[in-house]
Amino acid sequence: MLLVGALFIPLIAAIQRLPKPDVVEEGTESVSVSVPAPEPPKSKELLKVHAIVKTHRPDLSEPEAWWLSDVILGESAGYGFDPLLVLAVIDIESKFQYRAVSPAGARGIMQILPYVAKSLVEKVELHQPVYKSFRPEFLDDPALNIKLGVYYLHDLKKHFRNLTHTLIAYNMGPTETKNRLENDIELSEDYATLVLAAYQQYKNGNIKRPTF
Repeated sequence: MLLVGALFIPLIAAIQRLPKPDVVEEGTESVSVSVPAPEPPKSKELLKVHAIVKTHRPDLSEPEAWWLSDVILGESAGYGFDPLLVLAVIDIESKFQYRAVSPAGARGIMQILPYVAKSLVEKVELHQPVYKSFRPEFLDDPALNIKLGVYYLHDLKKHFRNLTHTLIAYNMGPTETKNRLENDIELSEDYATLVLAAYQQYKNGNIKRPTF
C-alpha cells in the first residue's frame, strides 16, 4: 500500500496544479464561461473614421458602424484618397443616409445618378449576375454606393487633375464642367467649398457635423 500511495500522490498533486476553466455558479450547477479571443487592435485611421460615422449616425449599432467605417477606409485607400475627404463628400451629399434620394434622382450615401452608376458598374468590373440588370435601388446598398462613388471621384480626378474641379464635376457632371472650363465660363465653387470646409474640419480633429 505504501508503494501504491507513493506512486499516486505526485500524480494527484500534478492534476491539482492544472489551470481550471472559468465557471459561474448558478444555484447548485456550475456553468462554463467561454472567453472570446481578443480583437486585433484597430488602426488610428479606422478609429477616426468610426468616430465621425458614429457622430453623424448615432442610431447605427456598433457592428454596423464599424462595418461602414471599414468600407469607407478600404475603398478610400484603394484609390489613394484620404478617407476624411470621402467622409466630407458623404456628409455634404447625404448626411450619411443610405436611402437618400435627390430631386434629380441621385441615390444613396454618395448620391449617384442611376445612369452614372450603371456605367460605373461596368468600369469597376462588378461581374455578379445581379448587376447585369442594374436597378436604381441597388444604390441604397452603402457598400456598393461607396465603391462606385469613390471610383467615380478617382476617375474624375484623373481627368481634371485638380481637386476643386474634381468635386465640381462630381456635383455638376463632368461634361458640363469640361464645357465651362474649355469655354472660359464661370464655374460655381459653392459645392467644392462646402466639401473642402468639412474636410478641413475633420483634419483639424473636429468630428462634429460641419456648420456653415
